[in-house]
Amino acid sequence: MSKKSISLFEATLVLVILLAIMGTGVIIFQLSPQTPVLTGIALLMLWARWRHFSWGTIHEGIEEGLKSGLIPIIIFILVGALISTWIAAGVIPSLMVWGFQMVNVHWFIPSIFVVCALVGSAIGSAFTVISTVGIAFFGIGATLGLDTTIVAAAIISGAIFGDKSSPLSQSTNLTAAVTETDLFAHIKNLMWTTVPAFVGSLVLYAIIGHTSRDIPLTKISTTVAILKAHTDVSLWALLPIILIFVCARLKMPAIPTLFLNIAVSIGLIFSHHPHTSFKTIANLIENGFVAHTGNQSIDALLTRGGINSMLSTVALIIMTLTLGGLLMKLGLIQRVMAPLATHLKTPGQLISAVI
Repeated sequence: MSKKSISLFEATLVLVILLAIMGTGVIIFQLSPQTPVLTGIALLMLWARWRHFSWGTIHEGIEEGLKSGLIPIIIFILVGALISTWIAAGVIPSLMVWGFQMVNVHWFIPSIFVVCALVGSAIGSAFTVISTVGIAFFGIGATLGLDTTIVAAAIISGAIFGDKSSPLSQSTNLTAAVTETDLFAHIKNLMWTTVPAFVGSLVLYAIIGHTSRDIPLTKISTTVAILKAHTDVSLWALLPIILIFVCARLKMPAIPTLFLNIAVSIGLIFSHHPHTSFKTIANLIENGFVAHTGNQSIDALLTRGGINSMLSTVALIIMTLTLGGLLMKLGLIQRVMAPLATHLKTPGQLISAVI
């Protein structure tokens, strides 16, 4: 067969088969995405050889796909180092303590919404927030006799807002990577939709979430006490956060911003613990922070970060960019998109087509 005679039906069939393989692996067999994507790459290369594409063309597709991901991969590695140094320097624990202290029993729903958003922004993971402090808040809400559906909604929506607005979030970084967008520019543009949604939700939760019950929030008090006892909570924690905003204001790219922030965070670690060895710092950057507070939920929140924690996501980026590069080089994407593109005349049509 000639590689020049790829029909719309064949291109569509190849894409559907690839999507079916990856979807089945992830959804049905509950595999991590890496293996299904790798399987898709192997089958796509097999199809390309059957259609008489040369190995040189296939390798060019891989290289072209990976070029766009080199900077984002470095950013992911630096984010892993930043998370661990922020925790060790007391930045993330301080944000958590200040957030927990905002919880008001009479305005429980809106306050946990704000706190979950704050903690989500601090650690960059909605799932971790929901499965740790979210569960604690859910139990407290049930004790107060509040509608548990509304409590769950406040926890989940707050955590997702925090995840989307955090420069530490893997999904936010991945979105910026695949769209070839500056990380901070991406977050800034997200604010046009996420901030109005946040404000509207906060107003709604304030209206429906007020309670006159007066029950002591012992779980929260215990959490705050444990964080203060085992981490370095101080106003100095604001320094790296302010630095992030200053660098964004100066339009400094993500990579130097992250390097600078890691350096400042390491400086804070030495100021809190002058006898910390460079080997300890290196282990922190490479393997992440490991919490030993004795509280399982808090340990789950704080045990994170490090370069190694990002390698799974980096591998996924490499493989998905490889797949995308091959699809473009072999002309499959262009063949499928050509009939659709002729009908896209307005921004609204383009957005609808993307959705």
